[in-house]
Amino acid sequence: MGYVRRVTLRCLCEDLVDDWGSVAEQRAFQRLRAAAVSSGKDSDVALVLEEAPTTACASHPLVAGFRASFESDSAGIRRESISGLSDPHWWKQKVSRWRGAATDAEVVGVGEAWLCAGGLRAAGESRDFYKSFMKGIETAGAERYLPALEDRRVQRVEQKLARVDAWTEQLRVSVLVCISEASEARESVLLHVPAPSPEPVAEVLAHLSFEVHREVGEGEELVELFMQVSDQDHARPSLVQLLIDTAQSVVEPVVDAWRVLPGVGTSQIWSTLISVETLRNAREVRSSGAVPVRLRESRLRLGVQAHYTQKDGIVSATVEGDAVRGLCGRWFVPTSNPDSLPVCPSCKDEYSRLG
Repeated sequence: MGYVRRVTLRCLCEDLVDDWGSVAEQRAFQRLRAAAVSSGKDSDVALVLEEAPTTACASHPLVAGFRASFESDSAGIRRESISGLSDPHWWKQKVSRWRGAATDAEVVGVGEAWLCAGGLRAAGESRDFYKSFMKGIETAGAERYLPALEDRRVQRVEQKLARVDAWTEQLRVSVLVCISEASEARESVLLHVPAPSPEPVAEVLAHLSFEVHREVGEGEELVELFMQVSDQDHARPSLVQLLIDTAQSVVEPVVDAWRVLPGVGTSQIWSTLISVETLRNAREVRSSGAVPVRLRESRLRLGVQAHYTQKDGIVSATVEGDAVRGLCGRWFVPTSNPDSLPVCPSCKDEYSRLG
């Protein structure tokens, strides 16, 4: 096994003042520290984390050296200690002109290694990193350099984000498996979704049910999915919306392709036409238990094209949210204002032929 490697925000923002591979990244860590020490919500910290990698992957030579040095926690690896310091112990980090101090003592966390300080080599001078580091510990103690509350807050938010990522990944699998089962059984399939949590939870965030209906139109079989969402936790509307977005994105990522109807109570019934490829993906996931790479990063997106279709029935389809067939052959749900969207090239070619 390897260490959980991290770098303190104080070290990143105060010690490592230059030699960054990315100035934008350096500034992102400064914003991250500001968010972490503020009284704002954890979601504010999460937003800044989107701009920066985890601290141990910062684009600085000293951080890269530290990351390589603590890639393994094997007892056979020899490291050079900073003599005279034992509570906690410190390991020297040397990369070009940079010097640093790291520790894997239990005080920072079992299985964790932290780069806590850094500076420049200046042999024989008082500003030499190791001289100034030892003097700082003598005068203010090691607490000055060890992970602070701001570091633990960022670590905690990263763990939350990792749980949500794992939750959405499992949700994608479960949704596709349920669709495959509903398609074969020709009956409703239920899915009970708990909220992401570090511990097993009994409370359900939402109940989902899936039904797959088939009809033949214009000589072609149309397959429509109905997904009913029953919110069980009204205190977490943003998480319920993430659930809906994730479920929709793995089935039909274009927002305009979905329509919604009120269900019983506060429940909603979402529906969309699904393709043969989607059903094939669902069967594949049901068999393998894993989402294919091509679907893992799927996200909802706004309608990207406007289509031409026959004039008859388009008004009622727009009002009722029914799907119509474009001249290109694609079924879509028309919107009331498609003028801002680019026209489907295939529809445009077919329309010019008709003209």
